Amino acid sequence: MKHVFFFILTLCISYCCIAQSSGITPAQQKIITAEIEKESTALKQKLSKSNIDPVLIEFTIDTFRIERYCSKCLKLDYTDYGMRSIAYETADKYDTLLNKYYQKLLRVIKGDDKKILIQAQKSWLAFRDNEMKLTETISKDEYSGGGTMQRLIDASQYMEMIKERTIKIFHHFTRASQVY
Repeated sequence: MKHVFFFILTLCISYCCIAQSSGITPAQQKIITAEIEKESTALKQKLSKSNIDPVLIEFTIDTFRIERYCSKCLKLDYTDYGMRSIAYETADKYDTLLNKYYQKLLRVIKGDDKKILIQAQKSWLAFRDNEMKLTETISKDEYSGGGTMQRLIDASQYMEMIKERTIKIFHHFTRASQVY
């Protein structure tokens, strides 16, 4: 009887671990990426027919790809672990985009004005890191009541900070380069 109990217990624990770490498989990622490429191409063609600046089209397509990837992944893996992983992966994608437009902005700004941008970005990075320390502190059981929801909130807030900064840097770039 003990062996049956331990077998069932082991089976339950294994099932829970698999459910929490399922993630998106490489095959699923490949399918998602192919779908998004088709959707992006169609959107780009549609936007190109209008009188929209190519820089805005590029940014729209870049963010569309990220948001669609996040959305499609969440439909496949809505476990706590999956949602956290997807939020951090989305943040990484926005961080890459942030760096892309930061570099573009850096090329547009002249002379000593570059130092202002560099200092602003360093200050924002310090703010981001300190804000996340505060968010993690508030997520402690003694303040929030705990639970896995707190880690989801942390991941979501991190992703939103990166996304907001990306949009802000893009707007600075368009203003500095007088795209509009």
